[in-house]
Amino acid sequence: MRLSSVLLAIVCSIALGPAAAQSVPAAPAMQGTRPAVTPQLMHAMDIDYQAQYRKEVEKNRQLRGENDGLRNQLAEYTRRGGSLVHAYCETETVSRNTAGARNDCAPTGYKCEPVGGLWRTSANDSNQCADGFLLDVDHCVPRPR
Repeated sequence: MRLSSVLLAIVCSIALGPAAAQSVPAAPAMQGTRPAVTPQLMHAMDIDYQAQYRKEVEKNRQLRGENDGLRNQLAEYTRRGGSLVHAYCETETVSRNTAGARNDCAPTGYKCEPVGGLWRTSANDSNQCADGFLLDVDHCVPRPR
């Protein structure tokens, strides 16, 4: 009996507006019961899971393609001669770059320049010369034997 009065109040408020719902006496709160779902509402809640799955599969395919494109772009930037290849000093006398190329600076008489990662071409003090070399004005020369 309580359920029918609640349903009547709901139907009246939907069909006739708030004024009609006020004339129906309020039903006491029902504890422990769940509202009934009509078959029409159940039908409206049907979800096409297969369509959602196909949509997600397509989205994943597009994202994989985008990731592949970005990987290729990164590989191009970081290849030898690419714009993101950076030199660094692997040791005091070895210059190396992120593409894997490596040069030993010691035979030239200079240490690697830590800021640019390349060989020095001049020196300001003997600490910038490789072992076995001395500063002579502004360049490194072999030590006399």
